[in-house]
Amino acid sequence: MKNPDELMLIPHEEGFRAWRLRGGQVARPEAESRSRRGTAWIALPARSLVTIPFRFQGVDAGRREAMAQLELEAAGFGQETSDRNNFDLWNLGNDERDQRSIGFIQVAPLPADILEEGGNAQFAPSVAFHQLLPGEALIWREDGTLVLAIPHETGAPLHCQALAARVLDADAAAEIRCILASLELGGLSPNIQTLAVVSTALVPTAAEGQEALLPREDAITEDFTQALDLPVTLRAEQIPSLPGHASRLIPAPVVKDRHDRQQRRMVMMGALAFAFVLLAALGAFAARVALRQHTVNSELARLDSLEPELMTIRDAQAAWEDMRFAISPDLYPVETLHQLVQLLPQENIRITRFEVREDGIVIDGAASSLGHGIDFRDKLLSHEAFKRWIWDAPNPTNLNDGTATFRAEGRPADGAEPESEVTTL
Repeated sequence: MKNPDELMLIPHEEGFRAWRLRGGQVARPEAESRSRRGTAWIALPARSLVTIPFRFQGVDAGRREAMAQLELEAAGFGQETSDRNNFDLWNLGNDERDQRSIGFIQVAPLPADILEEGGNAQFAPSVAFHQLLPGEALIWREDGTLVLAIPHETGAPLHCQALAARVLDADAAAEIRCILASLELGGLSPNIQTLAVVSTALVPTAAEGQEALLPREDAITEDFTQALDLPVTLRAEQIPSLPGHASRLIPAPVVKDRHDRQQRRMVMMGALAFAFVLLAALGAFAARVALRQHTVNSELARLDSLEPELMTIRDAQAAWEDMRFAISPDLYPVETLHQLVQLLPQENIRITRFEVREDGIVIDGAASSLGHGIDFRDKLLSHEAFKRWIWDAPNPTNLNDGTATFRAEGRPADGAEPESEVTTL
């Protein structure tokens, strides 16, 4: 899949201009009417930065930024440099004993329409997008403001600032001389030999099939060249180059917006993770229910397949229950009556009622005396043939003539129902 082109937004003479990036190389300027979506780089205008050059002698590389912040704090920039994304320090050259560095501090915001494009963009000072030559100072315009860049001997920017002058006249020349003198006093030795001015006043013309550039007469004033005391040349606007230094400068609104997006992304990821866990739990529960239902259905199907065999067993069991009384002589009412008759003595005891019901047995009788009634009751309750009954047999009742009556009621002890037959004597 082809990678989409990206844009660079660079301060121009009349605001920001979009340049198209293709394959990591600047291809062409983008039409103003085109969308600026996909912005990869945004150049910070010189007027939104304070640039301060530093010189460190015999300072360990890991301590240079801390020393620079101490110097800036003493100069009144302590609050601005407290935020890591608001301050950056670039080391120049490879001389570790006598190190030159340049510091950038953000002091003014970008236009709102540019900040809207910086959600995923990288930021760098605008001077990083210009090609500087050793020994040659460079001037260009950013939204009507003159910007001066002083190169290091390696071609990297040593100092860059927006000029107070609006035109290149004697006042602008005096301001530039003051800047160069302050660098000399700081021991930075810019060693500037010439000054180049990027001018859009250069007019392209065709000559012999090639393009030539002819300067307009009012591009640089004579007062400026005479007051500067440096050779001044015109340079056509060049295609911007990608920064050679990685920059950590990011405007505060963009930092806040990225932090908010990160927070929203974390919340969304947390919500998605919770939803995923919930769906996984519900899926596991549904799978378990489905497996359980499958097991139940399988068991029901197995039971249904056993239903004919179970019907045969039920029929056999019912037949056996019907035959139980027939094949168990002890349950016959006649056998029970026979066992009761065997207990009767030759005299003194008479059975007046013998009844066998579905829920038990009832025996009523009369005895010639209370003692004979108690003796017979005890024999009845202890006899082997009647132990399958649970008896309720109160003491016999003594009558006025000396005789006694008794009653014994029993129910099946094992829950078995006797034959549905009533026998009464």
